[in-house]
Amino acid sequence: MTNLPAYPDFTVTLSGDNWRQAEFVNISKLKLVGEEVDEIKEIHINHSREMAEGIRAFDNVHVRRSIGAPELFIPLFELRSFLNSDTLGAIAIHQHPGFVKTGFAITSRGGCYYGTEENGVVKSLALCDATPWAGYEIPRIVRQFSLVFVDWCDCIIITP
Repeated sequence: MTNLPAYPDFTVTLSGDNWRQAEFVNISKLKLVGEEVDEIKEIHINHSREMAEGIRAFDNVHVRRSIGAPELFIPLFELRSFLNSDTLGAIAIHQHPGFVKTGFAITSRGGCYYGTEENGVVKSLALCDATPWAGYEIPRIVRQFSLVFVDWCDCIIITP
């Protein structure tokens, strides 16, 4: 965390639990993604129950062990251009003072993309506040940058 935002146009505030819940990873990690998603599905099947319409209670959680860092290498200017975004924002984490060091956020029609960058190169990229337009945008990003998109909570994998 740092006291000053890297990009001051706006700030997106995330809960710590939401960090990288719907993210892009290097295509070389596809096998690991599949293995992790299989473990999550097992928890959905054997360690949860429906409490009310659309609400599930879990008696076990999955912590991703093998996926590691997303290992992205996308020029930030290229991502901004692709998403047709003129603004860059910062990331804050709810109940933590300051901003994510090297964090950035980009809004588009599909939602808010956020992640970390080093020297203008995107190292991690995730999505929050997705809109219906994300269903069009995500596959385009996956193809353009040869990535895999994973929604860990819903066990959705999108490949090029």
